[in-house]
Amino acid sequence: MLRWWLAVVVLLNAPGAAFSQIAPAGDTLAVDLATARRIGLASRPQVLAARARLDAARGDRRQAGAYPFNPQVQVKTPALFDPGDLGPLEALFTQEVEWAGQWSSRKAVADAGVAAAHEGVADAERTSIHDIDIAFYRAVTAERQLEVRGRWLALSQRLARAVQAQLREGKVSTLEANLAQIEAGRAHAAERSARRVHVTALLELHRTLGLPLEQPVRIIGEGETGPDPAVLDLDSLVTVAVAARPDLRAADAAVERWRAQGQFAGRSVIPNLRISAVADRAGAGEPLHWGLQVALPVPLWNRNNGLRDAARGEAAAAEAERQATVLRIRTEVAATVEAYRSARDELAVFETQVLRPARDNQRLLETAYEAGRLDLPTTMLLRTQLLDAEIGYWMTWLEDRSAYAALRAALGVLPAD
Repeated sequence: MLRWWLAVVVLLNAPGAAFSQIAPAGDTLAVDLATARRIGLASRPQVLAARARLDAARGDRRQAGAYPFNPQVQVKTPALFDPGDLGPLEALFTQEVEWAGQWSSRKAVADAGVAAAHEGVADAERTSIHDIDIAFYRAVTAERQLEVRGRWLALSQRLARAVQAQLREGKVSTLEANLAQIEAGRAHAAERSARRVHVTALLELHRTLGLPLEQPVRIIGEGETGPDPAVLDLDSLVTVAVAARPDLRAADAAVERWRAQGQFAGRSVIPNLRISAVADRAGAGEPLHWGLQVALPVPLWNRNNGLRDAARGEAAAAEAERQATVLRIRTEVAATVEAYRSARDELAVFETQVLRPARDNQRLLETAYEAGRLDLPTTMLLRTQLLDAEIGYWMTWLEDRSAYAALRAALGVLPAD
């Protein structure tokens, strides 16, 4: 029996040794947090779509940079049909010219579109990294809890066999033997449940990373540890978020885009010049005359009033949405800071006031049971407290890591490559 309790102590007090060993796994993909982020960002549809929109915006900018009006050549002469006839000739070389800043306004609209699309990529990466981190931490938690459940299943089955042997020797009652058997059955059911949760967590990680389901994955490490909540200053963090959040910068670009669109609509009212170089000859043997022709449309009916009104309305809406984004960012930062502080405090309490005392009780429990001061039911009850402490610790650990991931997303701070 003493050897059994020593096995409990060794297994439950040295989880790091079991978790840190990494064996070759053939085609199994070893994934730590950094690798998960890299794989996820390379294949996540939201990020790919945002990058495609950026390419489209760059195409719009390239098109806006090209001068929109090609020159036009008009020739009227019989020589086109009868090369021997060198009679009358009329030729015009015409170029339409934007002279009131329309071209630069058009490029400004496209520049703002590129800026918004660029920030859209950054925001897709920000939210994707949050989702990847959560999926990774859930997979870690499920794996650790499965390992704890597996160890307890093995120990419970070993205890049940030992109690059955004691029952045959008359050292324990049938009731105690049944309790040990029930405990082993409960441990087996809990291990099956933990295995199901682990499979579900791995499937979610596959989905989040865009991996095929047949790709085996092995989790490495436990990700990042957040800073001490005591050093976090809410006002400073809000300032950081307002400066760093790409969704806010995208909102700024949207406001600028609609303002530029309104300016372009206003400048487009000014008509373009149509300048033509004219060559004219009355007939064979007549001299060739050169001239200049200028046309300027008169904007009597269409003055783009509707387009300018629409642009002003869209700019006002974009500004309102920007203000809403600022308020949302401030709220998200405050909420995530509070959640992170609470989760870190809960984790610290769990480590110092729950897990460590439970493991201390385990060592005391060995001596008390061997000395006969505790019966089997009491011993099993106290042993279950240690199991609950281990399982509860990993749930609290997940809350801590999830709160930290949410805080990073709220701040808009992306991890370094």
